[in-house]
Amino acid sequence: MQLSEDQIIKLAPDAASVKAGKGLASAAKWVLRGASDRALWGHCQGSGKNPYQTQVDLQNIAFKCSCPSHKFPCKHSLGLLFLYASQPDLFMTGEEPDWVEEWLEKRAGKAAEKKEKADKPVDVEAQAKRQEARHKKVLNGVDDLQGWLKDLVRSGLLNVPERAQSLFAGISKRMVDAQAPGLAGMMRQLQEIHYFGEDWKYELTAGVSRAYLVAESYKHLDQLPPEWQDEVRTLVGYPQAKEDVLVNGEQVSDDWLVVASESLQQDRLTVEYNWLYGRQTCRYALFLQFFTPGALAETALLPGSVVAADVAFYKGVTPTRVLFREQKGTREPFIPSGKGCCAGLAEAMQVYRESMTRNPFAYEVPVLVSGVRLVMHEKQVWIKDSNEYLIPLTLGEADKLKGFAVTGGREFTGFFLAGERSWRVLSLWIEDKYYTLSNEYNG
Repeated sequence: MQLSEDQIIKLAPDAASVKAGKGLASAAKWVLRGASDRALWGHCQGSGKNPYQTQVDLQNIAFKCSCPSHKFPCKHSLGLLFLYASQPDLFMTGEEPDWVEEWLEKRAGKAAEKKEKADKPVDVEAQAKRQEARHKKVLNGVDDLQGWLKDLVRSGLLNVPERAQSLFAGISKRMVDAQAPGLAGMMRQLQEIHYFGEDWKYELTAGVSRAYLVAESYKHLDQLPPEWQDEVRTLVGYPQAKEDVLVNGEQVSDDWLVVASESLQQDRLTVEYNWLYGRQTCRYALFLQFFTPGALAETALLPGSVVAADVAFYKGVTPTRVLFREQKGTREPFIPSGKGCCAGLAEAMQVYRESMTRNPFAYEVPVLVSGVRLVMHEKQVWIKDSNEYLIPLTLGEADKLKGFAVTGGREFTGFFLAGERSWRVLSLWIEDKYYTLSNEYNG
């Protein structure tokens, strides 16, 4: 896989590592340079007697270096990638050295062990006992939440903005104690509404209504169809066991284009959202990763790249979240087109309406749209198609400048997350080039 400079930069742990890596992107720094379909490798002469052994797994993006750096990837790994991206002809091709082959085979063995573990059956009886005990705690919490929401509405919502920071803290903690973290998250979202804006009334009433309806649905869980039971339990905060998803979730094999990635900071935890799009199936998939400061994502997914993989979908009404069962390597990037990409905003709005009809609890709907432009009107950024349809965008100042700079008023294909009052654009393709516009999710 040939990575672009932008993709390599996204792999770096910090700006200092990017600078140091670019400083090592010189043939004179490397006494050995090699490449195969699976990997890059090299010997970088440092200050010590022996050169550092550096290797990069190109199929599943991983790194190993003999240097003592605590950063990952280290500057040597980045330097090797930068050099290969700019001057691939400097690398000898052929058989991998033993030390590279052993590392790759060890990684493949670990992946096989992980897949074998995922295929083991779940202890259904023990799982049922745990869920019953939790169900009783959640029911008590749901009753408390509904009573609290009713009191909030009775007392009026106009004074919520001035006391939002303290108002939702207690009920959020109560939901955590009731083992309903999903409902606790909904309360935190109400607290984090931008109450100095124009739309806070809509966001607050919609959020209160949504939380109440989820709570009421949970009280009647046994009367719902199986897919809705899974959906409501997930909204309340029940995790779906990875082992169960990998065994019983819908299995789909495809070449998955990483259309966008964004991250969200939750206390001391980073949540990484990776949106995928299948070349053959034209399906969207969302792969989440969670890691603490200093930790690394288990799977490196680069926006704009393509990974051939078998995935398993979580259960629900309109499932998008997935786990990787097996990654088979990388493929050439492609630009979404055909039946999976809407030709204009009227078709895109129809997709949004149908998705929300199937699952009214959804926050945002992923959609690809071609033939649109960025326009400004009364300090608001919009997308417009050839039929003069307009949809407002939520776009940060830096992303706004980048979007207008790279498009220059031209038509493009974009990946959007469609919401009720505005859409977000995360990436776009113009003249066969791929650009990201946002990698920070504000919740």
